Amino acid sequence: MALTPFGKAVRKARLDADVTLSDMASALGVTSAFLSAMETGRKKIPSDFAAKAETYFALRGVPVEKLQKLADVSNETVSLEGLTPEHQMMVAGFARASWDRVEMADLDKLKDLLKKIGGN
Repeated sequence: MALTPFGKAVRKARLDADVTLSDMASALGVTSAFLSAMETGRKKIPSDFAAKAETYFALRGVPVEKLQKLADVSNETVSLEGLTPEHQMMVAGFARASWDRVEMADLDKLKDLLKKIGGN
């Protein structure tokens, strides 16, 4: 099975840190089978796991950024927890939009707006 975007980043960081799958899994309180399944998309990435993995690698001198975003992409989900109902409806509308009808220039404007408000 192919690696997810999250899996690619974690596997690269593990190689850079010279850490085995088993060692990392043990340190983070999961099984090596579960870690492998997260990397390949067979299991969803728990909401707190990306932050734990970033800390794990940072302590080993291998900083990894944006693991939560990669986890969201790999999980094909984004948490709506803590958002107001209005924001939740906006996110849902965004997800249901027909993006094939949107001009690239409009997408660039939207990206600029998201950067401005801190959405990267």
